[in-house]
This record gives sequence, structure tokens and C-alpha cells, in this order.
Amino acid sequence: MAVMYNHIPEDIVFAILVRMPTKPLLRLRCLSKQWNPTISDHFMKSRSRRMILLPFKPLQVMDTATHSVSELPFPNFMNPGSEGHLIIGGTYNGIVLLVLKDMILYNPITGAYKTVPNPPPSKSSTNFDQDSRWCDVFSLKKGSWSTTSRTLVRAFYIIDSSGTFANGFLYWRVVRGNTHLIVALDVKEMVFSEIRLPLSSLLGTLGGSLSLFRYTSTKFELWVKNEHGMEKPWSKVLMTTNALTGYNTPMSIMDAGKIVMLRAGRRKPMQIIIYDMLKDSQEIYEVKARNLSRIWKLQAMEYVESLISPSHLCSNLI
Repeated sequence: MAVMYNHIPEDIVFAILVRMPTKPLLRLRCLSKQWNPTISDHFMKSRSRRMILLPFKPLQVMDTATHSVSELPFPNFMNPGSEGHLIIGGTYNGIVLLVLKDMILYNPITGAYKTVPNPPPSKSSTNFDQDSRWCDVFSLKKGSWSTTSRTLVRAFYIIDSSGTFANGFLYWRVVRGNTHLIVALDVKEMVFSEIRLPLSSLLGTLGGSLSLFRYTSTKFELWVKNEHGMEKPWSKVLMTTNALTGYNTPMSIMDAGKIVMLRAGRRKPMQIIIYDMLKDSQEIYEVKARNLSRIWKLQAMEYVESLISPSHLCSNLI
């Protein structure tokens, strides 16, 4: 096969590979030294199809292009009886941060993973306020927690399991007392700021900018964040009538203006609804899941598959 490959133009080989499912490609990488870089470097860089990870047990992935939902095999560090809630902390270059008992950098396609060490214990400080907490930063490049990036932030209850990244800031919905806020972290300067948050809201991105989905029993609204520091923080870009029936829990805002919702009933199959606010249309997927406690806090996550290993992101981890 390797000999035949030498006589086939590379563009033809690429056209064949780009039509193949991901799992067979993993096996083809081992065919020869020529096939490995062709698949790993060239093919996976061209694949930009966005999928949706669902934080169920077992972990599931939705492919909107094929209108399918599939279960991912349980990784070695987790089994169906694992205790605790499964949290998807974020994704980067095809690597997913899973939080169960430990924090795990995981590639769902290859099954490769690395365990992130626990942060160092907080040290007492004369400037430490009882209403403040330390925020620690883990460096993927160094494979360790950075003590120089540690910063103080006022205490709050975090609503979101994962932050939303847009324009150099990480955003979380939080509650302090009776006040709902958005906490924004300037990733470069490591400085926190706060924005007032309307009730019944969900954070996401729209065209790369921070977006806010507001929902009631009668209407949906989509807002976009203005430039940081402006007096008017939000601009409403869309409003539609809530025509969805049943009890639906918003889980995620896709970057194309689609809302991922979970519909769960005692005697009805569990469903995922993808509502397109721009087209006022919906897609419905039936899913199976176990251990869905704290259903109101479940967050879905957009994901682009890749063959990158967690070791490439964090070579210093064991």
C-alpha cells in the first residue's frame, strides 16, 4: 500500500481521506511514515466541522452535519459507575478539559489523556480579604501552576461549569448575595472585572463576540456584548417568540446563533433541541443519559475533533 501511495497524486489521496470517518483514519496513520503526516498534519487541519459535546454519562457527541448522536467510549480514567458529576471545563485544539474527581486533558477521538495536578494550597497573606479568594492559573506550556499569575477575586457562587472565551476575556455567570453578575478575566493582564447580569440568561459567542441569550416562557432574546468598558454593555440583535413546547433547559449558545436546549420529561424520551434563532427553526435529537442530577447546570460545549495529543499541549505532565 505504501508503494501504491507513491504513485498517487497527493491531492487525490487527500480527496479520498477527507471523506472518511475519523476512527478509520486513526488506524491508517500507522500504515507508513508517509501516511502519518498526511493524515495528522494536512487532513485534520482542514476539518473544521463543529460538533457538540454533551456532559452526560456516558459522554456523548452530536454531529449536526449527519444529524446523529453517538456515545464516546469510557476513557481509562472513568467508568460507568464513576462517582461525581461530569463537567466539561472547556476545549482547545480538539482537547477537552474534563472535571470529575480530577482535572483531565482528554482527546475523545484518540482516547489519549493527561491528568492535571491539583493547584498548590493557598498561602495566608496580610492583604487577604475574608471575602476574596485566590485564582490560580495552570500553564499548559510549563505543565505547572503559575504562582506569579495568582490573583485575588471577590468570593461568589459560580453558575457556569465552564467559562466563555471571547476577545481576550474569559467570562462566567456568578451570584454574589442576591446579585447576578458576569465576572470577566482579562487573560493577558490577569485582571478581573464585573458586569451586571439579567436573570434567566446564558452566555455564549456569536460571530466570535460574547453573546447573551435571555429567555422567558413567551420570548427569546439574543444580545451581543459591546466593546469592553462601554457605558452600554449590550446590544440586542434578535428577538423571537418562544414557540417551543414543554420544559426546556438551555445548555449552550453555538457561534452561529443556535441555542442548544435539553428537554426532559418523566415519561417522555430525553431530547436535545437545537433552535436556530436566525431562521426560527429547530432540530430534535433523542438522547439517552444516566445520573442527570443538577440538570439546570448542565452545559454543552462546541467541539472540533482533531488528532492532537494532550502530550503535545502539555509535554511536562506525567
